[in-house]
Amino acid sequence: MSNIFQNIDFRINKLNIAKVFFLLFLASLFFPIRYVFPTKDAFQTGAYSDFTSISLYLSDIFLLLSVIFSIPPRGERLLPRGRALHHVVGPIKWLLIWLILGLIWHFRNLSEINWLFFFKYLELIVAYGTTWYLFNKTSIKQQLLSFFLFLSSFQAILAIWQFVTQKSLGLGKVGEQILAPSIIGVAKIVSSGTTFIRGYGTFPHPNLLSAFFVVGILISVYLLVNSSKFYQKVLISLALFVNILGLTVTFSRAGFLALGAGLLTFFIFFIFKHWDTQKNKIIAYLSIIFISCLVSFLVFKPYLQTRTTVSDQASLERIFYAKTAWQMIKSQPIFGVGIGESVIHMQQFSPVKLWPWQIQPVHNYFLLSAAELGIPGMIILIWIFLSHLKKLVVSIKNQVLSGDKKLTNYHILLATLVNFLILMQFDHYFYTLQQTQMLLWIALGIMTSETNFYEKYEKLFK
Repeated sequence: MSNIFQNIDFRINKLNIAKVFFLLFLASLFFPIRYVFPTKDAFQTGAYSDFTSISLYLSDIFLLLSVIFSIPPRGERLLPRGRALHHVVGPIKWLLIWLILGLIWHFRNLSEINWLFFFKYLELIVAYGTTWYLFNKTSIKQQLLSFFLFLSSFQAILAIWQFVTQKSLGLGKVGEQILAPSIIGVAKIVSSGTTFIRGYGTFPHPNLLSAFFVVGILISVYLLVNSSKFYQKVLISLALFVNILGLTVTFSRAGFLALGAGLLTFFIFFIFKHWDTQKNKIIAYLSIIFISCLVSFLVFKPYLQTRTTVSDQASLERIFYAKTAWQMIKSQPIFGVGIGESVIHMQQFSPVKLWPWQIQPVHNYFLLSAAELGIPGMIILIWIFLSHLKKLVVSIKNQVLSGDKKLTNYHILLATLVNFLILMQFDHYFYTLQQTQMLLWIALGIMTSETNFYEKYEKLFK
């Protein structure tokens, strides 16, 4: 009997250590410390490119440690059986199969980049599974949400500081880029004839940072709605305001659009379910968001006006990359040009000569995946996202049918997934860059964990 209790205690301690490393893994996404391995592929575009280089991130190490301490003892199953297993694995197994088939198809011409992206996909699937497992076996949920909001608020302060001072803050050792209005390649806006850098935080680009701010804002709204103490509401409201300011100084138009769609998705359900009983609270929450957005708009209005056009250089480049992607897809519709290799083939399919700094991934997640993995690969990825979307909708429906009127994680997760699907239409970072790759698959893992209960009892609720 004593051995049983010792094993249980050891298991609990291991999971607590796994939780700590997972939270450190999350923190390391906000501070992308890495080691870049020197390879010839890094310069294939004519200059160094992050999209053709191999890097080991601190977040990779923390994820590995979290996985190691999450491994159950002998005799205990890591994965469930039957329908529960299908709920976790679902269409992801077909993605893995397709990636392997793609490697076989391109076997004679495989490069280091092909293997890098293949193992990156394996790592993302591991991150997905680890997130699901820890959310099922531990009480990490509240800690993760609060920690994420703290980190996104800190990044917002850094981004605002960078924009105000128009320079980097000397945080290069934790991922900050070297920033100045005169540096080529730094994201900028031009207002009244003057060039201004956009807020980076410690991220590689403001657009990536905007995705984290959007999630931080949605988390703050969720925590605000579910908080019971006045001081908690004050602190969360302050974090909400700071994150909105941070999103504003990234000047990400896709970020603004995604946030609007996410908040609309969230509050449609909230108002529909609770307007009769919580009318005053709903008005108060909407007022906090509206005032925060209004103050941010008034403060940065002269700069935001520069982002109201859709005919600027950034928009034209997105159209050009999309056309180039279509040429790749038409040439290799089944298995694509090779996983991770669209950048290397960009010049081959471009109608004009490109400078090295112009050679970038296609700024659309699904076109990019079709170009590299083929149309079937893109369809599998769409299937993955839609299957998670369906799980959330079904869970909300079953929750209503069961008579449970509590505002749950399903609503904020649905808003988050809507955000991501919108952002994917305008940029590539969920496909190509470490921080947002992990953010996407962590979110999918949380969705699978949170929807497990209502999917399991779907027949009962019917």
